[in-house]
Amino acid sequence: MRWQMDVNYWSCADMAHAILSEWLVPSSVGKGNTRHLIFTSSVAALYTVTGYAPYSPAKAAIKSLSDSLAQEVLLYGDDVKVHTVFPGTITSSGLERENKTKPDITYILEESDPVQSPDVVATKAISGLESGDYLVTVSWLGILMRANAWGGSKKNNWLLDTVMACIASIVAVFVGMDLDGKVKSYRKKHGHPSTYPKKG
Repeated sequence: MRWQMDVNYWSCADMAHAILSEWLVPSSVGKGNTRHLIFTSSVAALYTVTGYAPYSPAKAAIKSLSDSLAQEVLLYGDDVKVHTVFPGTITSSGLERENKTKPDITYILEESDPVQSPDVVATKAISGLESGDYLVTVSWLGILMRANAWGGSKKNNWLLDTVMACIASIVAVFVGMDLDGKVKSYRKKHGHPSTYPKKG
């Protein structure tokens, strides 16, 4: 499980730190030169099933990192955009290795997951990125899982929680605009984060 975090989450976090340290210095921002930081997660981050306990949490951590950074970069200007791609099952040598140890129940639970070639996934991912999508999915099942990103967790009260999820999805649009607006206003008032007084 630690290896999964190293390979999946920490590789993204380390890459983001290295890249953003270069992209967000005062001399690099405000040039009208839009740059895109793109993470690759998995639909298993959006809705997991039995057999992915080591994998799904690491992929979900990438989405959380992406969500955090997408707002944090607003402190530096509007030149950096963050995106995350959520592929499903891809035909690869990695899938062949995974299938040798995958529990039988996982095969049953994944029956409806469309297996795609690397070329199909790449083409659909690029199309989503070119459209400006933030969370990019590459199949009909991925779109459904993204829509259900509030989670596949068991509900306390399925009716109430479902109604609240519908309401929350509408409210979240306005909350997101409000929070992003506050970050941008803070940037306008206080300037580049490198000028902030150090705390502690």
